[in-house]
Amino acid sequence: MNRPNVSRSITLAILCLVVPVGCGGGDETAPSAGREVRVDGSSTVFRISKAAQERFSEVRPEIQVVVDKHGTGGGFKRYMEGEVDVIDASRPARADEAAEAKAKGLDWIECLVGYDGITVAVNEKNDFAKSITVAQLKALWEPESKLTTWKDLDPSWPDRKISLYSPDSASGTFEFFTEAVVGKAKSQRKDVQVNADDNQLVSGVAGDVDAIGYFGYAYYASNAGKLNALSVADGSKPAVGPSPETILDKTYSPLSRPLYIYVHAAALKRPEVAEFVKFYLDHVGEVSKAAQYVPPTAADVEANAKALGQAAATSPAAAG
Repeated sequence: MNRPNVSRSITLAILCLVVPVGCGGGDETAPSAGREVRVDGSSTVFRISKAAQERFSEVRPEIQVVVDKHGTGGGFKRYMEGEVDVIDASRPARADEAAEAKAKGLDWIECLVGYDGITVAVNEKNDFAKSITVAQLKALWEPESKLTTWKDLDPSWPDRKISLYSPDSASGTFEFFTEAVVGKAKSQRKDVQVNADDNQLVSGVAGDVDAIGYFGYAYYASNAGKLNALSVADGSKPAVGPSPETILDKTYSPLSRPLYIYVHAAALKRPEVAEFVKFYLDHVGEVSKAAQYVPPTAADVEANAKALGQAAATSPAAAG
């Protein structure tokens, strides 16, 4: 019942931001010149933004939307340098990032664009590891870990060397996983094969019978025929596997998480940015599902519209 009102709210917010463009003040926007929109950040959220870009290009081919994936941290870094209009983020902005953006006058709008469950996956030929506890994950991944074989992890498992795969340190997935599992963000053992490309992580686990790795749910869902996802037991709770239902209701704990875009508020005064963001949020359920993540709820969609409405109300351009 709320969706029609939400759609109108988004439209009004965008119109308030776009209309004044012809009246000057364009020097405050800018990382991108001409009819170009730049998006960068999380390789997890990349799939959603890429789906939005592909659909947008069908209706507005004259506007070039460039979507890169240099990790959540990389996206925030480029934003601080004035190089991107939209950040893809697989974790909330940190306090230090928010403070830096504020100090530089780079106000943003946070919009939730889907839900993910970081998936712990093993090779499809692994027929013994079906579930794992958070305590076992911590013992395996923490910096001081001495575990090197499956038997070290569980006495009933084979005495074979484990190969570990993970995203690199610029990744929001890496940061979220280490904080949720190890207890300290960016804290992980060194003998891990890291890669910024989730597809390469999938290939690594799929090609190594004794591999274990973690990445966004969509990368597992796209490759379920050659990977096995482990169920995860959080404390005394039963082990739960990742699925759209368990991710949304957060029973897949502690690895369920929201996914975001952070939109440069001043950049919304540029028509191409405003049009793309409006299209993205109007179709967010469709594009998040196409990317194989869990779509935002109706309440999330309404919150996104409210954020855009507030941006319109406080925009220097909107004020005249």
